[in-house]
Amino acid sequence: MFIVLVAYFLLLVPDATVVLDVNTTVGESTVLPCILMTTTPTDLKTLRFYWQDERNYVLYSFNEGKEMPEHVNKLYRGRITAFPQDMIRGNISVKVKNLTLEDNQNVFQVFAAIFDTGSTRRYSLEHRKICHITFHVAVPYKSVSLAVNEETMTAVCTTQRGFPEPLVKWRLQHLSDNSQYFLDPRDVNTTAVQDPKDQLYNFSSTIDIPGGRYRSVTCFIHNPTLNVTLITTHILNKGEAERSLPGWAIGLLVATVVLLG
Repeated sequence: MFIVLVAYFLLLVPDATVVLDVNTTVGESTVLPCILMTTTPTDLKTLRFYWQDERNYVLYSFNEGKEMPEHVNKLYRGRITAFPQDMIRGNISVKVKNLTLEDNQNVFQVFAAIFDTGSTRRYSLEHRKICHITFHVAVPYKSVSLAVNEETMTAVCTTQRGFPEPLVKWRLQHLSDNSQYFLDPRDVNTTAVQDPKDQLYNFSSTIDIPGGRYRSVTCFIHNPTLNVTLITTHILNKGEAERSLPGWAIGLLVATVVLLG
């Protein structure tokens, strides 16, 4: 479906460069999709294209019916495969294997040309940039933990070893009518520490549960690249918890009652 949409766009705007963002996961293989729109099947002996990154390092090179592995930069050797059986239909996509965080935010471009079949060697498709793609590589957060102190009415939500830095939301459910609302981000204290060795984040978010009677507190941890949200909920003291006075205040109140009695 994704490649079909790219093809449709090129059909509508044949001279445009398609600009795409591709979200993917460390360790996976991902396609850089790109389709040439031509009126007739492409004779591979007239087709020339190559993929390169923003540093002009070549990922893949194809010239007049043959792959050109000698042009590929060592960073990409053994990691790139094309779809030669589909090139006749204009599919100049390639697949990138074994993705790492070093590939995150990398920009890839493909340039292509098609020659006339006659002896003049003129272009039927001028050499130009066809597709421009940016990689967004993520590491999923595998779990999230929620600790609630019902004496101090504070809650801490933590997750570890993921990328990029996650987004957090907190939700409270009222005891009286089961209504729910999200805390204002200004009332949330978050800390994200990135490991300089592997770039992964350890994340902690803390809230003071505001005054009132609540049934539950819920923490949402969202990975924006993968569009995946981890959710954990804590039920507050069988649904009857509310903010309590601090210990010193309770002691003062008891002493006051004794004196007045």
